[in-house]
Amino acid sequence: MKPGLVLLLAAALGGVTYVALRTKAPTYTPPTIVAPDALPTALLEEPQAGEVVRVFDVEGMCCGGCAPKIYKALAAAPGVRAAAVDFDSATARAIVKADVDVASLERSMTFDDYVAKSRP
Repeated sequence: MKPGLVLLLAAALGGVTYVALRTKAPTYTPPTIVAPDALPTALLEEPQAGEVVRVFDVEGMCCGGCAPKIYKALAAAPGVRAAAVDFDSATARAIVKADVDVASLERSMTFDDYVAKSRP
């Protein structure tokens, strides 16, 4: 039998008809959604010596589910100590080492339909 094909079996026994259905096991796994309250929308720390705050405008965020993706990408970028993403203002902030390349941070948040641009 080919995958995805539905097999119907019907048998008339004593005036009762039985139908058996067989399909593939579901393959969909629902995404894990991070509660918006769990993401920082503002930096909670001050930069230390040798660190600066970088602010980025992020285009393409269309819903509350976008902010966790941007946060995850920014927080994982090399040189980032703290990150925050605000969906309402479409901005991302990060405390980074002063010598971190701003273009590399922009690239880390530029994927799918998102485009990040550093503020001067």
